[in-house]
Amino acid sequence: MFGPMSTPDRSTTRRVIDEARTICAVPAPTFAEGPRGDLVAELLTTAGVVPRRDGAGNVIARLDAGAGAGVGMGAGEDGDAVVLAAHLDTVFAAGTEIAFTEADGRLAAPGIGDNSLGVAAIVHLARRLHGRALRRPVVLAATVGEEGLGDLRGAKALVQHVPCGAFIAVEGMMLDGLTVAAVGSVRFRLTVRGPGGHPWGDRENPSAIHGILGPLQAIVTPLTAAGLVANVGVLAGGTVINAIAGSVTAELDVRSEDDESLCRVADTVRAAFSGLEPGLTVDIETVGHRPGGRLHPEHELLAAARAARRRAGLPPAPETASSTDANAAHGRGIPAITVGVSTGARAHRLDEYIDLDPVPTGLASLEALVDELAAAR
Repeated sequence: MFGPMSTPDRSTTRRVIDEARTICAVPAPTFAEGPRGDLVAELLTTAGVVPRRDGAGNVIARLDAGAGAGVGMGAGEDGDAVVLAAHLDTVFAAGTEIAFTEADGRLAAPGIGDNSLGVAAIVHLARRLHGRALRRPVVLAATVGEEGLGDLRGAKALVQHVPCGAFIAVEGMMLDGLTVAAVGSVRFRLTVRGPGGHPWGDRENPSAIHGILGPLQAIVTPLTAAGLVANVGVLAGGTVINAIAGSVTAELDVRSEDDESLCRVADTVRAAFSGLEPGLTVDIETVGHRPGGRLHPEHELLAAARAARRRAGLPPAPETASSTDANAAHGRGIPAITVGVSTGARAHRLDEYIDLDPVPTGLASLEALVDELAAAR
């Protein structure tokens, strides 16, 4: 058994926060994470580990089991690793101004908590673990494609190619909970097309916009009644007010913890569009699938996370559901959990912020979790 954890000292904590600022200052929209990945690779190298880039664009560093904890990707390649992943990408466009405000115990900037602080914590773990004896391998990863239509492409590639016995998603602002269940989702892009025309002279022509509304309602209503969450987040089409719309596109997001229910949603979507008015056609494109799942309440990974919080002096946390990189692990039957480094709010807003005071305790809890799962006893 490990004893209580001491929190990182002030200079160590400040270094992590400063690195989070440095990471945050490099734009990383989904599908354009390369420059931020380059920076993180440099930080990991400075921390003493040997990072590599995989085909998806993830930045990965492996610390092997055994005395002295090797840092390459060689010995122990087939080990049942503990994987800790923090996503590089943000929801903000490349031209978004990244302005920092630090006051009243908070640090605010677009993407600082989601997920620059989480990535900085991965770099911190690399420094702490370098040269330590481990009883099982630890893989530290900065992943791509977690947000938006990235469809977890980085995390999916990671768990497909890296032997993984336990997966921990690290987020900047989720210290006040333990995410033990993955809220899965399926996403569709639905495009209805028609002839268009003049609203008076061609008034017999069907409107693509009119035609899509009924099917969308025929999808959302029964799915909601069945306990799923269905949301049409985007609806775009037409040209001007005095023209019949020749095309319209809707983007539909459906969520559930039950992956089997999600796999049946496509049938509901196809059925809803089977009776379109003559003259209209539809293209149904699946643009994302984030698997759902849940960690067993008595699994050793959850027991380790609870113990890590106790050792860091944190109270028991609500055990909740969310959608993170951990979904990709759940989809392959790998035990997975999501933990946070601090608290904060306003995620996905320009005034997103993290609370600074909890950061040392959050880092201590993360260190303790790695100790519980991988450190030599």
